[in-house]
Amino acid sequence: MDENAENQQESFPRESLETKKKRTGASGVSSLVPAIVWLSTIFFVGMVLGNLLWLLVADVLAFGRGDVTVQVSIAETDTIKEISDILAEEGLVSYPWLFRLYANFTGAANRFRPGTYELSTRYDYHALAKVLSSGNVRKNILAQPLPS
Repeated sequence: MDENAENQQESFPRESLETKKKRTGASGVSSLVPAIVWLSTIFFVGMVLGNLLWLLVADVLAFGRGDVTVQVSIAETDTIKEISDILAEEGLVSYPWLFRLYANFTGAANRFRPGTYELSTRYDYHALAKVLSSGNVRKNILAQPLPS
């Protein structure tokens, strides 16, 4: 029985050492640290992507823009790139590449008509595409005297 007692005492420190090795990685770092780093990285990447998505959605839906009316002229030879750049210069869109993507995806890019339009900065991408496709151009009516 003395031998069994000695073997049990000798095996006890080995078991606690093996248990300690299971709680730490090969480098001796607690297995909790990589999990915390991984979760922190996922959280940080999620926050960055969420903010980026919010900026893009806010532009598509015209959130946070003032109510200013601008006059935009579209020539018959203007491409979708030129049209989106004109809209960006006038403050109607913040990301011309995103408006091009929207117009191409919805098929509106092929329906834009030339003319001079009065557009509001409150128009979202759908409203801009609809107005530019409608052909309802601003009409300049000159006051002429009536013949007597």
